[in-house]
Amino acid sequence: MTAMQGRNIFLVDLAAILRPIGPAVFLQRAVEGRFNAVWIRIGRGEGLDRNMRLDQLPALRESLAEAGVELWGWHVAFCASVEAAKREAAFVLELAERHGLAGVALDVEKTPENPRFRGGAREAGIYAGRIAEGLAAKGRGVALSSHDQPALHRDVPYDALLAHVHDVSPQVYYRGADAGTRFAKCLRDYRALLPEAEFAARFKPTGNITVGHDVALPSAEACLAGARSFMDLAGQAGAKAYGFWCWDSAPEEIWRFFKDAPV
Repeated sequence: MTAMQGRNIFLVDLAAILRPIGPAVFLQRAVEGRFNAVWIRIGRGEGLDRNMRLDQLPALRESLAEAGVELWGWHVAFCASVEAAKREAAFVLELAERHGLAGVALDVEKTPENPRFRGGAREAGIYAGRIAEGLAAKGRGVALSSHDQPALHRDVPYDALLAHVHDVSPQVYYRGADAGTRFAKCLRDYRALLPEAEFAARFKPTGNITVGHDVALPSAEACLAGARSFMDLAGQAGAKAYGFWCWDSAPEEIWRFFKDAPV
């Protein structure tokens, strides 16, 4: 089965990214940035993301593959009922097959202002279990993308999810040039959830390169410093891979940074 490896990057809106730079520059940045995979949003619940309807997607996937860059998907789970969890799992597996995805990250989050995942342990186990089994049967990877501090989100059924998903990519969304404090909290919480003997092999965190949107960093300089700090911390923790959120809102300076920065 494919596992999350090396450096990876999430993206939300492929059409908006391609509009100013075109497929050739997109491919150049993916290759020169030393990304093992680009992770594209494929859907929310049972709703198909517009990325998957983009005419340029098949050719872009092929050009990425020829350059040695995998295309992964990421899916926002809702799973409001057992039947919905089954349908969402089938939906994800069908998209992975149809679009030749190398793997899928399961985005399972739950906050008061944006509940997203609406199920419990049973729904989580069905959703993650069916997806993990189906992807593994085709040699595809699966990862869990969720809150970086599970202790603050006790209504997310982590045990049910981690029983099926090996690669764990928590969202360490620091907002400054030093990722240390946030990273330490993430390490503490996931060490409490994962067997110590498995921790280094499974812990593959996601850092923040967003400027001017969402979990925004204050400047390009802070973004580069934060990315450097995050990668150093991931290495010190023994992580075998890491990712970044997200291509859409990253500053132009980040592409030179990634080109020059060892994985």
